[in-house]
Amino acid sequence: MDTSCTYLIRGFLFLMLSFSGLKINAQSKNTLSYFLEEAKINSPVLNDFNNQEMSNRIDSLKLRATYGFIVTGEGNAGYSPNIKGWGYDSALTNGQSLFAGVRVAKEFISRNNLNTRLSGINASIAQVLAQKNISLQTLNKQITDQYIATYASQQQYNLSKEIIHLLSQEDIVLKKLTQAAVFRQTDYLTFKVTLQQNELTLEQQKADWQNNYALLNYLSGIVDNTFEPVEAPFVQESPIPVSFDNSMYTKAFQADSLKLANDAKIIQYNYKPKITAFSDSGYQSSFTTTPYKNFGLSVGVGVTIPIYDGHQKKMLLQQNQLSLQTRQKYLEQTQRQYQQQILQISNQIEQYNKIINTANEQTTYAKTLVEANAKQLPTGDVRMVDFILSINNLLSLKGNIIQYNTTLFNLKNQLQYLIIQ
Repeated sequence: MDTSCTYLIRGFLFLMLSFSGLKINAQSKNTLSYFLEEAKINSPVLNDFNNQEMSNRIDSLKLRATYGFIVTGEGNAGYSPNIKGWGYDSALTNGQSLFAGVRVAKEFISRNNLNTRLSGINASIAQVLAQKNISLQTLNKQITDQYIATYASQQQYNLSKEIIHLLSQEDIVLKKLTQAAVFRQTDYLTFKVTLQQNELTLEQQKADWQNNYALLNYLSGIVDNTFEPVEAPFVQESPIPVSFDNSMYTKAFQADSLKLANDAKIIQYNYKPKITAFSDSGYQSSFTTTPYKNFGLSVGVGVTIPIYDGHQKKMLLQQNQLSLQTRQKYLEQTQRQYQQQILQISNQIEQYNKIINTANEQTTYAKTLVEANAKQLPTGDVRMVDFILSINNLLSLKGNIIQYNTTLFNLKNQLQYLIIQ
């Protein structure tokens, strides 16, 4: 008996945890973080940057292999016929020859030279990571912008439902009063037209909400045709922008500068003398005499010394310096724009906070007026036109607050993901 009760309790707890887990998963799909994560996973651009990073790391291994020992198998056979004195000179060709063997070669390079070339690859990786960070920041801002638009259209849709619910309740009362000749039929028809106009607006706002939701799925790489209410976007209440010195733009400039400085060193090393050692062993014979003894080996050293190339080295270094100066000018301009945007957006956030506070106070009075008119309407103390006007005023105020909050969300999003175009 005790065992049965224990199993029942365990089963009940398991079901409760399962349902709660499903609920959590369902809720998580309606949050901003869910769409940001899905967009990150599905983005081909971010995947491209990941592959570029991996490809650069492979280049590092390839570079080490290039300056290691290179072993190749080689073989060639030749026959030069000489018929009645016609043909290649046998003293040069030996008539026929055969070579088969293994060749080992290695280009000698100083440790500093190799480390400089490896540093160039690491600088390329840093460039890729910097560009990836900028792309991720841009993607996050784009998804958040669309999420805010989706939430705003959802709020407008909910507001219309709220007004229609209020009007529908009054419609029941007014219809009975009109039938009892307390209200004129023209007044009731005016009210009915207002109700129907709001119902039409509701359908339009529902379509807008679903269209924004579908676009949000599209940008996030999600295939889904269901529409569920999304939660309010989580944007920092008072986002503090990253200082420019720690921003992704400065990091990108630093990565570019390191790469250009490293390229200048590589140019210098490319004009150093190069030493290559090689060795081969195998079988080589002209089959003239004792071909069975023609197994052997050879060793050699090659030296390449640059002497004159039309001053290309100097020109390459000049181009490198020009690229560095260009990047510096872009950085200075970006810094000015970055700081100006912070000042501008911060000022706008402060202004919209004041506007929203004022609008909320006006909404309280407008709502009180609607409620008072609704109570006096059946007694005839308030005209139908005044009642409809008070509802329209409330609807307009609430709609404006939704727009103000949407603008405020967007401003905070701009400040959190500060993108300089």
